[in-house]
Amino acid sequence: MISRRNFFTIVTLMFALFFLCMGTNNLKDWLNDYTVNTYTDTAEDYPSKINMYIPESAASGEAAEEETDGGTEERALYASRDRVVLIGDEDGIYGKAAKEWALYTRRKIAGYGTLSSYEGEVEEGDWPEMLVIDSRCVDWEQEGEVEFLTQCVEQGTHLIFCNLPDVSIIKKDQQVRNLLGIQKVEAEEATAAGLHLYSGFLLGGERVYLPEEDKEKDNKKDATDREERIVFPGETDASGRPVFPWYLLASGTKAYMKGIPEDPSVDTEDYPVLIWRKSFGTAYVFAVNGGYMEGIEGIGLLSAMSAEMYPYEIYPVVNAQNMVFTGYPSLADENGAEMEQYYGRSVKDLFQEVIWPNIQAVLNKYQYKATCMLTPQFDYSDDAPPDKEQLEYYLKIFNEASAEIGLSGLSVSDTSLRRKLEEDGRFIEEAIGGYEFSSFYAGNLPEEDVETALEADLLSSVMTVVRDYEKGDLRIIDFLSEYVTSQRVFDIGLDYDYKSDFLVKCLETALGYLNISFDMERVAYPDGKEDVWEKVSITFGTTADTYGNTFRDFDRTTVSECDIRIRRFLALQYTDSRAGDTVQINISEADGSRWFVLRTHNEKIKELEGGSWKRLEKGAYLIEADSEEVVITLAPEDVRFYR
Repeated sequence: MISRRNFFTIVTLMFALFFLCMGTNNLKDWLNDYTVNTYTDTAEDYPSKINMYIPESAASGEAAEEETDGGTEERALYASRDRVVLIGDEDGIYGKAAKEWALYTRRKIAGYGTLSSYEGEVEEGDWPEMLVIDSRCVDWEQEGEVEFLTQCVEQGTHLIFCNLPDVSIIKKDQQVRNLLGIQKVEAEEATAAGLHLYSGFLLGGERVYLPEEDKEKDNKKDATDREERIVFPGETDASGRPVFPWYLLASGTKAYMKGIPEDPSVDTEDYPVLIWRKSFGTAYVFAVNGGYMEGIEGIGLLSAMSAEMYPYEIYPVVNAQNMVFTGYPSLADENGAEMEQYYGRSVKDLFQEVIWPNIQAVLNKYQYKATCMLTPQFDYSDDAPPDKEQLEYYLKIFNEASAEIGLSGLSVSDTSLRRKLEEDGRFIEEAIGGYEFSSFYAGNLPEEDVETALEADLLSSVMTVVRDYEKGDLRIIDFLSEYVTSQRVFDIGLDYDYKSDFLVKCLETALGYLNISFDMERVAYPDGKEDVWEKVSITFGTTADTYGNTFRDFDRTTVSECDIRIRRFLALQYTDSRAGDTVQINISEADGSRWFVLRTHNEKIKELEGGSWKRLEKGAYLIEADSEEVVITLAPEDVRFYR
């Protein structure tokens, strides 16, 4: 028999446990102000387009002029670097890459359509820091042009050949071979089994891009997955294998990337070289054998080459790593027949019970933050309306997980963008009384449609627009309007391959920036078994693991957090200098943190004032500057040194 005292104790404990369990959940719900977007802020509080750095013309040396609403405004501009001269079409693929790189690294740049046009204007003693050259704009038959390039090198000007002249020219002209560091032409055309990118050039370390012939080496993927993954960067033949002229290099050269011959008996030193440099005293000649600089990759390669030219190189980066889930979540019970066929459950159940737990586990493992681009419904032409309770559910769990929820502008129906936004706004207003979005996913919508969308009341608080990367458009980060930024997202999250891996390494090297999208519409509207979540989740995990480990020291952000960093990056003006073992960075109007990558050779950071630092890899450091003056003390690298 239980005594009154024991009975009272048991009842008290049961009441306390009940209160703790129920009270904690109720308190958590009460404190979870999920209807308020914590990532929303006023864009005017941060740098806007009027604050954007405009590079000084290398040719004129005069302040740039910019058209504003109030007319033409002249600004006092400062560039921390020497001049770069582009030989080639400024609007061509190499010209665009060179101009974007010059903007990001705060260099002056001037463009000339041909080498002869530049040669006619150059003044004695006025040699630029480097020439970035499209070989098609050099008349290799004119001996004087090759002699002029040789003279540039003798005067200390670095040469970067974004591509090479025709192999027939190299084969017959000894002077051209001497300039490029080529001993002889082994074969006018060769195919390779794979590619080998050496460490210490692009950030992220060594990569060997080689197909795995034995399935047991990669038992997580079937043959179909493996074929999709084997897409090489650069030029390939009809079968997808890398193809290029095979050059044997002369002495005084350093290789950064080689092809792996199909013949296993070839010695490593005789492998065909794809990216290399030739040393000429105080200057280098860099050569790229193939289409590896045709696109955003060119910006990263220019950053890597510049870091090889000098005892140290320091340049600003965005320092942001984003994971964007487009078309997620969807709140309507739609596409029922296919969902039953492939999953045996509804879209709502799949997204809530299967996909989100998978996503959250990966995010937690690699400390990523999710940006989920909500689409209340994929198909606006059916009779399946979005579920209000689902919206509340996701807003709560995203708020608890520090995930950002933006709005997607895409759908699978022919519904106009204007009508879609009206229906989305009406639904959100009825469900939770309205919501302020700070980010909008525009995909590949035309610019005029994006401008129209931003006029909608539902998007009045948007600070940044996420747009799909389009080949040839190298404006990775930019201002879309005075107060709204544009950031490119790369649809490679569910389709990892060698080409995208090379692109990511170039992006990280140039900007410390990664914005990967995962297309969840593909999962909700699969075209076949290869699109079901069971399959694509494997690639999702592989992508997160690859880049989560390789670039773990760059910050994880949402797209709105990234937006603030983009604004500060585009507005940044700085100078750097070195005296002895001390490097100094001076930042104009430092408001908030700025990030830089420091590349060194056989030196390490001993001490830093005015900020903090992380070691990315040997000879590469991430600097966070939180004051207008940063002083870095360097010391000789010790092979036993690790941080």
